[in-house]
Amino acid sequence: MKITTQISRILVGVLFILSGFIKANDTIGFSYKLVEYFEIFNLHFFVDYAVGLAMFICIFEIMVGVALLLGAYTGPNMWLLLIMIIFFTILTGYSAITHKVTDCGCFGDAIKLKPFESFMKDVVLLILIVIMFFGQFYIAPIFNKTITAISMGVALLVTTFFTFNTYMFLPKIDFLPYKVGNDIKEQMTLPPNAKKDSIAMVFIYEKDGKQIELGVNDIGVVDDSYKFIDRKDKLIVEGDKPSIPDFRLFDANGEDLTDSLLNQKGFKMILVQTDVKKSRKGTEISLSNLALMCKQAGVPFWALTNTSLTEVEPYRHENQLAFAYFNMDATPLKSMVRSNPGLLLLKDNVVIKKWSAYGIPTFDKVKLYMEGKVGPRGIRK
Repeated sequence: MKITTQISRILVGVLFILSGFIKANDTIGFSYKLVEYFEIFNLHFFVDYAVGLAMFICIFEIMVGVALLLGAYTGPNMWLLLIMIIFFTILTGYSAITHKVTDCGCFGDAIKLKPFESFMKDVVLLILIVIMFFGQFYIAPIFNKTITAISMGVALLVTTFFTFNTYMFLPKIDFLPYKVGNDIKEQMTLPPNAKKDSIAMVFIYEKDGKQIELGVNDIGVVDDSYKFIDRKDKLIVEGDKPSIPDFRLFDANGEDLTDSLLNQKGFKMILVQTDVKKSRKGTEISLSNLALMCKQAGVPFWALTNTSLTEVEPYRHENQLAFAYFNMDATPLKSMVRSNPGLLLLKDNVVIKKWSAYGIPTFDKVKLYMEGKVGPRGIRK
């Protein structure tokens, strides 16, 4: 029992720290997942606090893992772990049954887990935590109280700094298809050897007041007692999907301008402002100056938003923004850059650099990236 408890302690501690840091690397993305859960359970009050809750959960999860590895605060930690894992096992079990949330977000976009996989992961964790709970008297602090307190304090400071830094200045590791170095157009296209959807033709008939589905090979059983209702194509096995399936932008008249953007050669700047009403205040002057300098330098400036363009106009005039906005679905906008507003510099369709609302660059800084004098991490070559 002692060895099993110690192995469980190490496994759970490492997993909690890893999971917490992956989510802390992208708290905005994790907050989107929390909003999904809030909306499913009609907890709309919490939506406005999703980012703060996401940051708290990340820090809390890491600290629980650190305490486990240090063998510190065992009693309270065991109760916290047990309550948490029971709650999340119920939650992921619900998702596995209903499929209302297709990815729990446990490991962010780094490791995608299907609902059943996420549920089984929590079942395994539940078993390990129950083992620790009943064998907690085998867990002793590795260091004395002073060193343990210092270690916990340092871990809290580092974790908090990392979480706030990635929130303000974008994820340190980008797991999304719009990451620096990726070609957006290539990510929108499937390779020639990609697996296609497997589709079966299904016929819907009514018999004895009940509707039934019949495949092509079952049609032979149909007689006068069957009433034909409809025919449809049914997905049997889902094929490969492009990494970016939804990059489409439209002007105020509904004209699709996706190809106009993608076919432009050279450098271009993309402003992502998913919701202008929730956009970080005080960035408008910097964005206006940057757009003006881009125009003077012949660098196309594309502003994309999910806000209705009729609602954008008052905002645009109020802030004297001399550039047009185009509409795009919120999902790709949230994936392009984890900031509102955020910026992407492209060369042809390759992402060269991203900036958050807390680091909007001057055009002189943008030129350094265009001239190749600065790398993606801001390091001069």
